[in-house]
Amino acid sequence: MIRRRRDDELATRDYWAPFSWSPLSILEEMDRMFDDLRMGFENYLAVPGGFGTTALRAPAIDLIDEGNEYKLHAEMPGIKKEDINLEVGEDEIEISAESKEEKKEGDEKKGYIRRERRYSKFYRRIPLPQPINPDKVEAELKDGVLTVKLPKISPPEKKTKKVGVK
Repeated sequence: MIRRRRDDELATRDYWAPFSWSPLSILEEMDRMFDDLRMGFENYLAVPGGFGTTALRAPAIDLIDEGNEYKLHAEMPGIKKEDINLEVGEDEIEISAESKEEKKEGDEKKGYIRRERRYSKFYRRIPLPQPINPDKVEAELKDGVLTVKLPKISPPEKKTKKVGVK
């Protein structure tokens, strides 16, 4: 479900004015910070498969402002494009994916010598600082990196009219 942004919600974060955020924005920022902390522990401890291989994971992302569009890069290792689900609203994007793989070696009729299963599930919701046009979004998966182009909505042209004074 895509949450609609309120008109009075701030797009930028001012760390010196904590009460300028909505409660939901504060929770989103805390989620991001805990994700960063969890990823740091996984990298530092080199835990194979992270903390539980069936856990829901948040892919690492880069969100770049390129003027007329945002470009999003999300790491999706081992995920096929048909397993990725993208939902885009005017002010956010949701990325989810689920992948299952089973490796078999040896003859199953004689007894297992080796059999491994892998399961990955990803989810990430990214709020956007400025509205985009969902109808013009493009996505491509290449070398385990999902690239999404998110064209911004052009601000309406301001019309002025000269008024004669009587």
